[in-house]
Amino acid sequence: MKCPRCKSSEKVKNGKIKGVQRYKCKKCHYNFTVARKSTAKSNRVKRLAFILYLEGLGFRSIARVL
Repeated sequence: MKCPRCKSSEKVKNGKIKGVQRYKCKKCHYNFTVARKSTAKSNRVKRLAFILYLEGLGFRSIARVL
């Protein structure tokens, strides 16, 4: 894991924010956390949800279908 600002690999732990480990770069003193995995849906699922919405289905019924 490297600093997103200066790309240095020299870091130290610097507490936790909302249960996620925070790091501080030794060179540029930038605080950062590890990138989380995305929970975003694929474009195909988003498009299908949009089409169902335009057809008049409610959000809960779209969620049940998908």
